Amino acid sequence: MLRRAYWQFYKSIFPFIAIFSILGVMYVGLAWGFVLFATIGLLFGFIGFWFFYNDQFYFYYNLGLSKKRLFLSSFFINILVGVPIFSILIVFISFIFGDIQIT
Repeated sequence: MLRRAYWQFYKSIFPFIAIFSILGVMYVGLAWGFVLFATIGLLFGFIGFWFFYNDQFYFYYNLGLSKKRLFLSSFFINILVGVPIFSILIVFISFIFGDIQIT
């Protein structure tokens, strides 16, 4: 039951993370975009959830999940989701454009 709650929370914050990460990739490149996705993007997702869906925190609180546990679990899910996505992006972009500089 709790795994489902963590996953539901992550699905709620993912659009905020994705928007921030797409903008980050456009401005700082793919490698730094992954760093933004894994760190600061998660923070923006959490802030976006707090701003738009603040009342839903009561649902997670009633399940016994604190904001800290939600944030930490979302961090690990974000890493597990981000590594394959950015690996595929790097392979895809290098296949289309040839040798790219990661830094």
